[in-house]
Parts: sequence; structure tokens; C-alpha cells
Amino acid sequence: MLAAPHVPAVFGTFYGANEAYLSAGTVDWPQANSNWCAVAAIEAVANYTYQAQGGQAYFPFHAGGQQQIANDLNSAASVSQWGTPSYNGVGPGFAADIARDFGTDPRSIAWGVLYESAAGAALHVQAPGYILLRTASVNYTYHNVIYHQPQGQANIALAGVARTLVRFGQPILVTTAHGLHTVVVSGVWASSHPVSGYPADVNAVNVWDPGVGSPGGGYQSSRLKTWANYTFTTNANAWGSVYSANHQSYGDLDPDPAVGIYVPTSQYPTHWIGFRVDIEPDTLVTVSVDYALDENGNVRLHP
Repeated sequence: MLAAPHVPAVFGTFYGANEAYLSAGTVDWPQANSNWCAVAAIEAVANYTYQAQGGQAYFPFHAGGQQQIANDLNSAASVSQWGTPSYNGVGPGFAADIARDFGTDPRSIAWGVLYESAAGAALHVQAPGYILLRTASVNYTYHNVIYHQPQGQANIALAGVARTLVRFGQPILVTTAHGLHTVVVSGVWASSHPVSGYPADVNAVNVWDPGVGSPGGGYQSSRLKTWANYTFTTNANAWGSVYSANHQSYGDLDPDPAVGIYVPTSQYPTHWIGFRVDIEPDTLVTVSVDYALDENGNVRLHP
């Protein structure tokens, strides 16, 4: 599962995270349950934020880490200012959700990575057996980001992911497979600098898939894979599809919010659905993790 990634013909300069850190920090992978892809992805990024300060072996979540994160996502601390939706037979999967999602929704993922990362170390209430590592204070937080570019402009959204990855020097959690899955994007090859040359011409992207090796499997052939940009932005199991409700006969697996200011209205019929969504670090430390941002970093005040 840890074999070298298949590398398509790439060109340009590599911009990205330390893959050795990610390899070490995913010791608890693959995802432990069918709807824990984001739990495992949170674990990887949270570990990375500690490794960035203390080195490859310096991270808090080892074997059993996913269970601790899942517990936190079901804690009172995780609940949004708008509460948790009532259960409808499908979801919410976690108390941190604002949608009746089968697993985690983008808001709960953002809360999870904030709480478990170096950015959220001060938020923790110590519990027996749950020891946090020392960490220097950091000046960033996390929010879910909605890229409103049309279906055929996934490359512009991917350039936004690359820009944030380089600005903050850490991997990015990305919802893929039209909302069914969450992966970690750790780097890109680009012919221009993702920040100073935005929107960069991204040629290829490195993706870590927490589903690989689990009973249900992942969406790529190995845990770390390099995708050609064209393939990543056109494949329906990557970013070739937009966030969807993923309707089943028994209900929607990935619906829009059911509580709070992002519940769809006649004027704004969707929130996440129809767009590409990821979870990114940013410097809006005074803005609650409950809020979503648009592709330009503006706080969304409606769906």
C-alpha cells in the first residue's frame, strides 16, 4: 500500500508538503470504518501540523487515533452554534455535522482538523489517556471553502488549492467523488508559482487516499498516487464531479445543511451541492469554524 506512486508524465516544479512526514503520520491508516474517510484525513493533516514543528516522529495520533478523533467529533465541543440536525435514518453521522450526512460534512471536517491540529491545541479539554504534544502557537485556523467555478473550470479551483497548500506549507483536505469521499492533497507540479503566479498552470497533483487498504477500498490504486491534472479534474471519482446529495432509495448520503444559515432557500437553492469543496487553513482566526468561505476568501453569510 505504500509503494511509490504511479507518476504520469509531469513537468514544472513540485510544490508541496513533506511526503515522508505524511507517510509516517498515516500509521493509523486506512480508514477504520466505511464513513471515516474524513476522520482518517483529519488525522493525517493534524499529525502533519505537529511534524512541521517537531520533525517526522513528532505527532499525536498513532494507532487508535481515528477512534479518538471520532469521539471528539461526537463531543459537545464539536457542535456548531446552530446545533446538530435531528437524525433521519441516514445521518447526521457525527454531532459536529450541520447536515444529515452519512459521515462527516464539510463543516464537521473543518472543525475536526482545527481541533486536532496544532492550531487547536489550546481548545482541548484534557481527558484520561489523551495527552497532547507541546506546540508553538500558530496563527491560522480552518474553514470549508466552496469553489463556485463552473463544472468545466476545475483547473481554476485546483489552482486555488495549490495556492493555499504553498501559502501554509501543509496538505489540504479535499472532498472528492461528488462528496462521497475525502482525500489529502499533498503537492502539485506547476509551471508557475502557485501564489505569485496564481492561477498556476497545475500539471499534476499528489493525492493520499485513506480508503486504500480498507474493506471498501479507495478510489486509486495506491495510498499515494500522482494524478495528471487532466485526469484529476475530469475523473468523477476525483474533482471531475461536483458535490452531490448522492441520493439513495433510503435517503441522501451527502445533503446540504439542515440547520443554521446555510439551509437552502428558494433564493439560494444549494450550499455545497453543485460546487467543489475542500477544507483549507487560513488566517481568519476570529471567524468561527462554523462559517464557509468562497473561493476568494470571503465569509459566506447565506447558502
